[in-house]
Amino acid sequence: MSQSSFSPQYYELLEQIQKSRVYFKDMSIDEVKKQMDSNLAPIPDNIIINEVKLDEKYRMKSKEYLVDGLKIYEDVIDEKWKDFDDGGLCGEWVKVKDMKHTGRVVLYMFGGGYYMGSAKSSRHLTQKIAENAQCSVFAINYRLSPQYQFPAPLCDALAAYLYLTDPGPDAGFKPINPKKIIFAGSSAGGGLAIATALFIRDVGLPLPAGLVLWSPWVDLTSSMASFVKPEMDKTDFVSGELNSRKLGSPSPMTNEYLNRVKILSEKIKQKKPNVVSHPSFTKIPRFRLYCANEALAIPYVSPMLAESLGNLPPILCQVGSGERFLDSNILFSFKASDPSKFQLPKYATMNFANSPFKKPTKVTLEVYEEACHCFQSLPIDEKISQFSIKSSCEFIKNIFNENTLDKADGRFIDTIIINPNCEVRELDTKFLECLSWENIGVVPDLEVEIDQVE
Repeated sequence: MSQSSFSPQYYELLEQIQKSRVYFKDMSIDEVKKQMDSNLAPIPDNIIINEVKLDEKYRMKSKEYLVDGLKIYEDVIDEKWKDFDDGGLCGEWVKVKDMKHTGRVVLYMFGGGYYMGSAKSSRHLTQKIAENAQCSVFAINYRLSPQYQFPAPLCDALAAYLYLTDPGPDAGFKPINPKKIIFAGSSAGGGLAIATALFIRDVGLPLPAGLVLWSPWVDLTSSMASFVKPEMDKTDFVSGELNSRKLGSPSPMTNEYLNRVKILSEKIKQKKPNVVSHPSFTKIPRFRLYCANEALAIPYVSPMLAESLGNLPPILCQVGSGERFLDSNILFSFKASDPSKFQLPKYATMNFANSPFKKPTKVTLEVYEEACHCFQSLPIDEKISQFSIKSSCEFIKNIFNENTLDKADGRFIDTIIINPNCEVRELDTKFLECLSWENIGVVPDLEVEIDQVE
């Protein structure tokens, strides 16, 4: 990367984050979470933030949907997600002062690898979305691993959607039409936004109006070529290791987690579940805090591996060409826009002929040249960050205003690349080589360190 592409502050911050991986490595996960929430963005004078706690009935209703909808996967899922012993599902409304109530809401899901992050730590982004898209943002604090593994975040995200569409009399707002709700998320939160939309589609609930995704984590197998490219060490802060987050120093929480991992492993051995999978999943030890290896290809875990990404609302996907998630985001976007053409990987799409979801999804894919993972969330106002936020908010407003997103040539995908000077051109064909990658959905043969019970 040319050191003149972005501002000196960008490179200084990127280097700091890269070094922090080493700093955080020996910290417990709880310590990492506290560290993240200690550096909050200031609240501008024109922004109002209201923290709320949802009635537990929304999670109970969501749980009913998930117990039924995930039945075929129950033997590879940790059961603790069903326990609501975390003090309740909370979130925060982010609104612009004196803005006319429009009934338009962006349901935002934060990033952090499913083990860290919060609505508070995402305010640098959510405040800008509320202001520039002229709508309310509702950011939820979904449950995190290792205490709560998949599908706890999915349960909480669906509960938040049920809350928006059917609030109680004391909520302070009327039921919101799903066509006035857009899901948005960064990194793991982007993956969760897609997963939630997929689940809503699959169980037949009304879908939201659209999806805005910033570098979504759609492939928990880490199978794509860009994930392991050495040059990404210079341009990204995401680790190229499989188990990039160790448990850290021992504690009652970590020991409980490891015992639960052992129990789930024994259950899988006994049940021998017949779920979508690949032999590479079980050639290495478990490497995700979020789920067992046998669960990696569940579509609500790794949306890129879904049988079909059709019949979803319009999607805006933004990704940096300097980040490890580049290839997975490109493949995800093309797969959604043409489900029949991109029946990939084969082991996960063998029953596509019987899928009721063959209708192409309208997708806008924006690749930001040389940019790192989730550059929009960095606490600096880089030129491309401003461009990205503006583009995201224009997409949101177009969806809410029901402006057509049809392509003049009849295609269902629009692909562009934006350079650091915010000059726009058609996406170079070299970026499409990943569409024919031979190891889609195959866990790479990398070393995995095993956490042990103390």
